[in-house]
Amino acid sequence: MVPHRQLARAAMIASGTIIAAYWAALVFGVESPLVTHWTYLVLLTVPSLAVVARAVLVADDRLAWGALGIGLVAWSFGSIWQVIGNLHGVTLTFPNVADGFWLASYPFVFVACGLFARPWLRRTPKAVALETLAVALGATALASAAVVPWVNENAGAMSELARVVNLYYPLADCGLLAVAIIGAIVAGRRGAHTWMLLAAGALALVIGDGLWTLAAANGTWQPVMGSNAIFPLWPALAAVAAWRPRSVARPSFFGGGAGTHAAALIAACTSIGLLIANEWLSIPAASVILAALGVLATAQGTGRALAFSLRNSLEVARERDLVDDVRDAMDNGELDLYFQPLVNVADGQVVGAEALLRWRRPDGVFVPPDAFLPAVERSDLMGPLTDWVIDRALAAASGWHRSGRRIGLSVNLATGNLTEADLPGRVLTALRRNEFPAHRLTLEITETAAVEDNAMTGHVLRALRELGVELSVDDFGTGHSSLMRLADFPISELKVDRTFVAGMHDAERPIVATSIQLGQTLGLRVVAEGVEDQRTLDALEALGCDLAQGYFISRPLSAVEFAGWLNHPALV
Repeated sequence: MVPHRQLARAAMIASGTIIAAYWAALVFGVESPLVTHWTYLVLLTVPSLAVVARAVLVADDRLAWGALGIGLVAWSFGSIWQVIGNLHGVTLTFPNVADGFWLASYPFVFVACGLFARPWLRRTPKAVALETLAVALGATALASAAVVPWVNENAGAMSELARVVNLYYPLADCGLLAVAIIGAIVAGRRGAHTWMLLAAGALALVIGDGLWTLAAANGTWQPVMGSNAIFPLWPALAAVAAWRPRSVARPSFFGGGAGTHAAALIAACTSIGLLIANEWLSIPAASVILAALGVLATAQGTGRALAFSLRNSLEVARERDLVDDVRDAMDNGELDLYFQPLVNVADGQVVGAEALLRWRRPDGVFVPPDAFLPAVERSDLMGPLTDWVIDRALAAASGWHRSGRRIGLSVNLATGNLTEADLPGRVLTALRRNEFPAHRLTLEITETAAVEDNAMTGHVLRALRELGVELSVDDFGTGHSSLMRLADFPISELKVDRTFVAGMHDAERPIVATSIQLGQTLGLRVVAEGVEDQRTLDALEALGCDLAQGYFISRPLSAVEFAGWLNHPALV
């Protein structure tokens, strides 16, 4: 692909040189058809074909560039029809075949914009659509205020259809300009270059078509005019956008925010300026209506944005208060650990227990973990809370060992814990403080965290394994595991998610069987969560599952209750 890009770069340099020479010839009044006709057509058609070539030769965004290329070729054909007709002395009227080509180009160009925006369009806040509309209305109101009075005066004696068609061009250009401006803002720093070049080309169209419409309305229009010098910028800038070097990294989604708000605000100020000017100047009624609609769209979009920001602010405040409550609960002794036993499926022997965090407020209200742990995991309390859980759990397990029940202990880690470089050192300190053997401790991580392509995650997991600690993948089957990633990490255990175990007598049995077979093929211990009855336990034994836990075996118990339960386990 490098030769193509090198050839395109050389072509762009040559096109820029030709455009500069073309402009210089027009400034010095050169009237040769070679300049005013043929050079002009070359400057339109060659960049348009370059965009088509981009779609043909490069697979990336092929549909988008193909649509834009078709639109540019149709647009160029309109100019070819008109300029060639002029060379042959054909008298053209409005509208004619050329207008058909020009009008046909716009749908393809707007479709191309939609295809370019497709990767982030669904994630864009709805307020951005209103802000785009506000920018389009503001620009259209300004353009219409400049040209509508001349069109209405109609010194050129155009037909009604001709006036509508000629007015359509600058107004449609304003819509394209608005879309490109918002696209450049939303796409972010890496993705903005294409949109910025398209916006510059659209601005050239607005100016060129605006001058064209004024000349037609005044009766001074000619097939070839000095103002035509602006039109080659549109295909030239599109070709530059098509063939400019791409970053290896994918464009980031920026999401609008302050940038789109600012663009809408500028458009709203323009619209308000027109509404104020209408008190002293004769602003066309259509422009006044467009300006008023632009202000309304901005107000609606800004209202949505403010409501969204307010909801986010309230959510952040509630989450911050919740984290503070958990911090106080940890200091005041409201948090506690419960333990759910893990048993050997084959003989029912208790081989371990999973530590589960519980929070009961002083008023007796139980707060489920799902109600507060997600907020804690997004805060700086996650590290201290993890240390608290590990230390308390190890202290309880050490007591079981001293009483002769040398069973294992499982503790859950949050995804964020795996980015803490000092976690292995903290775990080692807790093991030594509680005199608990490292090989008896299993740290459970989510399936998503296990396969996350993160250098720090890999470093932390390997460091934990070097301590002798075992690692387990919790809720296996609910994520999107890569088997190669699972095989790369030092994992000792897979825990099949309870949703599959609970439904294994119906549709989920093949999933459970496959998970067990996969784990054993990889040399991993397999644990089934959520065992609710003897039938399920028997089915797991038939499938060769290693360990099981669930309410049929025992509900989670406080440390004192669990110590008593160990003396009389239900399945032994």
